[in-house]
Amino acid sequence: MRQQYHLVPFGGIFDWTASTMTMTRVGPPTTLSSVTTIPLLPFLLLLLLVTPTPTQANCKPPNMLVVMVDDLGWADVGYRDHDMYSPNINRLAEEGVLLDQSYMHSKCTPSRAAFLTGIYPFRMGLQHNVLYAGANESMPLDKRVFAQDLQERGYSTHYVGKWHLGFCRPEMTPTYRGFNTFYGMYTGKADHFSHTKGGGYDLQDNVGQGPTHNFKVDLSVNGSYSTEIFSDRAVDIIEKHDQSKPLFLLLSYQAVHGPFQVPEHYITDYCANVTNGGAARRTLCGMIAAMDKGIGKVMTALEQRGFDDNLLTMFISDNGGTVPSNEPDGGGSNYPLRGSKVTPWEGGHRVPTILHSKTLLPDAPYTWKGFMHATDWYPTLMQVAGFSVNESNMDGMDNWERIVNNSDSRRTEFIYTINEIWNNSALRWHNYKLVNAEHPWPDGWSLPPVGQPNITGTMSNYADYMLFDLDKDPSELNDLSGDPSQQCVISLMKCKLSSYAEGLVPTRPKRYNGSGPKIDPEGGYWLTGWC
Repeated sequence: MRQQYHLVPFGGIFDWTASTMTMTRVGPPTTLSSVTTIPLLPFLLLLLLVTPTPTQANCKPPNMLVVMVDDLGWADVGYRDHDMYSPNINRLAEEGVLLDQSYMHSKCTPSRAAFLTGIYPFRMGLQHNVLYAGANESMPLDKRVFAQDLQERGYSTHYVGKWHLGFCRPEMTPTYRGFNTFYGMYTGKADHFSHTKGGGYDLQDNVGQGPTHNFKVDLSVNGSYSTEIFSDRAVDIIEKHDQSKPLFLLLSYQAVHGPFQVPEHYITDYCANVTNGGAARRTLCGMIAAMDKGIGKVMTALEQRGFDDNLLTMFISDNGGTVPSNEPDGGGSNYPLRGSKVTPWEGGHRVPTILHSKTLLPDAPYTWKGFMHATDWYPTLMQVAGFSVNESNMDGMDNWERIVNNSDSRRTEFIYTINEIWNNSALRWHNYKLVNAEHPWPDGWSLPPVGQPNITGTMSNYADYMLFDLDKDPSELNDLSGDPSQQCVISLMKCKLSSYAEGLVPTRPKRYNGSGPKIDPEGGYWLTGWC
């Protein structure tokens, strides 16, 4: 039986044959024959001429949800450590694309700045440390954020959660950097229940900019757990969204960053059986469980409103996990990777990353082995939205087609860090990694999941250049710098590092207090507009 298809522009019904197409008119009888047979090939050529391209047609750009987790380690997810309770994250991994070599920077501010701007932190003076509360600095205002591009192309853009990119002037805050709304914390670390940092309350609720900008704090959630209130706000945004516009939602959880706090029932209900790593690991598991529950609520809200038929969901950590050698009560694990957040080792930079879509990734599930750097997300997400950007203005590369086709990354090298204060630098080139680190701590290998062996290794002379073949040695156990056969590789990579370093902008100095108060003297909350 031949199928029939509605051809909307012509108001008829047609069905295919091997060499002709039969079109039957729908409507009142005419003096013409009701059935006309025409050659198929000429008709198809005509159809191609008159059919609009996807950008011309009424094809909606996809909705996008980015879930960014704070300090989640390589092995802090249930699909790598079965002790961790994360069924919703596991579902994304089981149905989606796992990015096996996804790299961020090793600290919050540099990672977030690179992610949003597509530019290496060392080119912005943000390579050394995070922006502290009260600092008179920000992600540079002359750098464009990809949310601005999305907003200008019709997206409704929202930021929920942790910002940590400066706020002493309104122009530094999210609603001036491409987001229609911001609900969350300006600072990088606060109590998860009282939302206070350094004596100031920090739970902002901002809409718009300029004359229409509404700066306020949400005191009603004082005492509520940040993971839960951020999840609830994300659901609220989804439920109220005008679906005539595509949605971009960046849900940037404060979890699992310290202080390590979580309502006790998440530990007792989901993590009581965690023994490896003790109380610190159980607390971290509880924080992950709370976040996973929130992700489940957000995904359910998207499905109930029909977003998931044209949706890309991205899950990523901003840097590696906090291991006990970094903070005594940190229960994170980057196993089998070396090191922790703040270090140049793989455990500081290589992060869990998942892409999930019912429609945009037709061959999923699979694992993509290509390089993906923090800077690549700007051009890649813009390509997802249907727009190309000028990559000559950034360090990032669009890898969307390569991910969809499960082919090699466009990227063959990237910088981990160039830090002139700690004299740390590291470069990846194909399978090799060159590290020069005078300040590599905390070093070592993380807590293994149950059933996995401990990893021990020799810690090198950090002042020297070290070379690792990560294809053969992902745990950075075997320094090849003394191997005569590798000296050409080392020389080449040192030259590349030197070339990159020529573009270094000196680390921005710590400056505080500006010309006005950083904390409202009456309300006791963090303000913008004081520098």
